[in-house]
Amino acid sequence: MEQPHILYDSQIFDLQKFGGISRYFCEIISKLGMAYDISVRFTENHYLAQAKLARHRIHAPHFFFKHYKKRLLLENQKLTNRLLQTSSPYLFHPTYYNPSFLEHIGDHPYVITVHDMIHELFPEYFHDAKEVMAQKKEVITKASRIIAISENTKKDIVNILNIDPQKIDVIYHGTSIKSHHGKDELSLPNRYILFIGDRTLYKNFQRLLEAFAIIHKTDQDLYLLCTGHPFNWEEKKLIDKLNITDKIIQISINDRNLNELYGRALLFVFPSLYEGFGIPILEAYACKCPVVLSNASCFPEIAGNAGAYFDPYSIESMVQTLTETIGDSEKRASLVAAGIERLQLYSWEKATRETEKVYQKVLNETLNPKTSIK
Repeated sequence: MEQPHILYDSQIFDLQKFGGISRYFCEIISKLGMAYDISVRFTENHYLAQAKLARHRIHAPHFFFKHYKKRLLLENQKLTNRLLQTSSPYLFHPTYYNPSFLEHIGDHPYVITVHDMIHELFPEYFHDAKEVMAQKKEVITKASRIIAISENTKKDIVNILNIDPQKIDVIYHGTSIKSHHGKDELSLPNRYILFIGDRTLYKNFQRLLEAFAIIHKTDQDLYLLCTGHPFNWEEKKLIDKLNITDKIIQISINDRNLNELYGRALLFVFPSLYEGFGIPILEAYACKCPVVLSNASCFPEIAGNAGAYFDPYSIESMVQTLTETIGDSEKRASLVAAGIERLQLYSWEKATRETEKVYQKVLNETLNPKTSIK
């Protein structure tokens, strides 16, 4: 009998050039001990291109994506539909929540990874919240099994969609970043706190700016360094109003230098109101950077005793925790030591092995329902 393989679609690779979800799939697929296929012909996704995992991929220069992106991504959809309708046995793992695959999958089982329930909990922050919520509900409720990336995310799935908790497996993320060694390459201020990633509303960046402005009044050598997109007009207006323009630095960075940013920072601050997991926590641990973060959503679960916490809705709480950690070198050292120990709980290798167990469980239930593994 032909052995089933794992099939992944192009959804997240069509949506992201960079991003946590596409990186997650590339990390898992690259370490998978089972046969797999990825239905991608054309992509600008950095991780997929670097890992060379997609055997159907055709290299297309940026010029083609600039002018023919819709047509190229349509080719990915056509390939997905064709592979979904194959007679060969497979387990499907869609990379995002578009339910169009349901028209083509037939009786084949599928697993879905749920990264967060942010659209359901904070719909006011997203213009497409209703559409995404409807798609997620359909795909999650019809899945053979569900992977949640934290116990907190599992709890949200159960509470919001009334899913049987026995149907959900929690599998934590890992990180592949290494600590910074050798010569410094970046021109950075001597003393800075680090903010990583997007600054959408639930990331709580505005309150961080207001807290930093208060800290700056008594610590004028301190900088706030931010990665991600250049500041928009509203952010620039607030920064100017708070009189901290010369102390806020925005930097575009690649993966190669990210560990240096962490390694040279006084601390990494993660003020989000909600996250599904929070990979930057693990990145900071790996780079021996103290972590100061929200006492919200999954953060206490993931960071445990290896973080200094504040109330993300309170600027006063944020100021107090940041000030105490910045001013106490022994506390920062203890956070680094705790982070190194905490990091042992997480790895992409462990995540992959646990994902394979989920796949095998579903395949056993599908192929041998009377002798399925529970």
